[in-house]
Amino acid sequence: MNRISSVLLCILPSLAFHVRAQDENGGRAIFSNGDQLSGTPGALTEDGLAWTAEHLLHQPSTIRLDSLLEVQLQAGDIPERNTTHQALLSLTNGDRIRGELVGLDDEYVTLKTWYGGELRINRLMATDLEVIRSEHALYSGPDSIENWTVSGEQGAWGVDNGQLQSRLKGSVAREIELPSRCHIHFDLAWRSNLKFHLILFSDEGDTSTPGNCYDLVCQRRFVYLRKKWKGKSSGTTNIGQPANIRELADQEKVGMDFYIDRATGTVAFYVDGRQAQVWSDEAPKVGSFGNWLHFVAEEYPLRISNIRASVWKGDLPENSETGAPDEPLKEEGQVIALQNNDTVVGEVGAIENGTLTITSKHGDIPIPVQRIRSVNIGSENFEEPIRKNGDIHGWLREGGRITFRLDSFRDGTMNGYSQAFGEAIFDLNAFSKLEFNIYNEDLDHLRGGSDW
Repeated sequence: MNRISSVLLCILPSLAFHVRAQDENGGRAIFSNGDQLSGTPGALTEDGLAWTAEHLLHQPSTIRLDSLLEVQLQAGDIPERNTTHQALLSLTNGDRIRGELVGLDDEYVTLKTWYGGELRINRLMATDLEVIRSEHALYSGPDSIENWTVSGEQGAWGVDNGQLQSRLKGSVAREIELPSRCHIHFDLAWRSNLKFHLILFSDEGDTSTPGNCYDLVCQRRFVYLRKKWKGKSSGTTNIGQPANIRELADQEKVGMDFYIDRATGTVAFYVDGRQAQVWSDEAPKVGSFGNWLHFVAEEYPLRISNIRASVWKGDLPENSETGAPDEPLKEEGQVIALQNNDTVVGEVGAIENGTLTITSKHGDIPIPVQRIRSVNIGSENFEEPIRKNGDIHGWLREGGRITFRLDSFRDGTMNGYSQAFGEAIFDLNAFSKLEFNIYNEDLDHLRGGSDW
């Protein structure tokens, strides 16, 4: 049986649907047997998902949902937002929703999103809330692989489940306009021995060996920083001393943070909140650097997620594992970390006009939302949303995932329901991929998710 015949077995011919084909909502259906079909998704009915494939099918047809693994979507336009901050809310089921924080009380966390309106999320189903000031945020992702430059072996990198994933040796790069002082964060996961490069301030995006750059080299637990430059005089030099990072030998996933002052040539390196090394370039003006950021896999697979680039004011954070907690942390209440590294403990109140009120033993404290860095909103009685037949995973182009029961799917929007936030209408342009049959464990190995 040829490939097209195999695909057609998963499709029921239907004349009952009229689907408006739109380039921005086009995509590719991936079936559980590995077959693929390009086209445009349409209405959702009891029989399945209407699908238009003009190059293959003479009329709109219906795809059985029990045969569908995922629908990959073409990139659509994302509107510009004039907001003071971006909030990232983590849920108990692994979802991560982003938007503007407009409400926080004993029952709900309310995020205003461009893709789903206001979402009132049950607070018992939320764990962590992080806030990034808009004027500080430079990049958050990863998003579609089309917005990255891949070099090396063909298909070396891709974006799946909101993560950059290496499949072969090679580099994936993106140009980000970074100021003199900046903060770069990402989560890195690997298997067995780590062999990985992070290239900073490269002047070339389409190679893993640019002429001008800082090159952070990870060889198992040993990490060192070297500088490369070319021009009238060219050279390579190691900066400072290498670091011996125990987490890179004992674990297979860490969070990495870099606090960089390009004017002074200082690079402070943190692993899981612990300061691992500080390097100082004695000649920071030597070299013609650019703004390319590269991730280079010498061994694979690697996974990189939660990439954030932001403005840094110059104050280094304290180590998360050192020092006794300050006296305020012994108070009862929630811990609210501020952008200036101060901490407030108390009960969060309402948000009005962009200001959150904290009730503490010192009285009510009004704090503008954009001054908040994070809020520990976890409860001792966590709940997870009830799993529903028809639940899907919607992966956001800007990073993050939303789980909901898909109720209707038409004209560039999706209607869905979750116990976490109720009913919502989502703009399809916000999503890079929709996963179906997500509770079928027999399909997990096909998704490139938690299993390597």
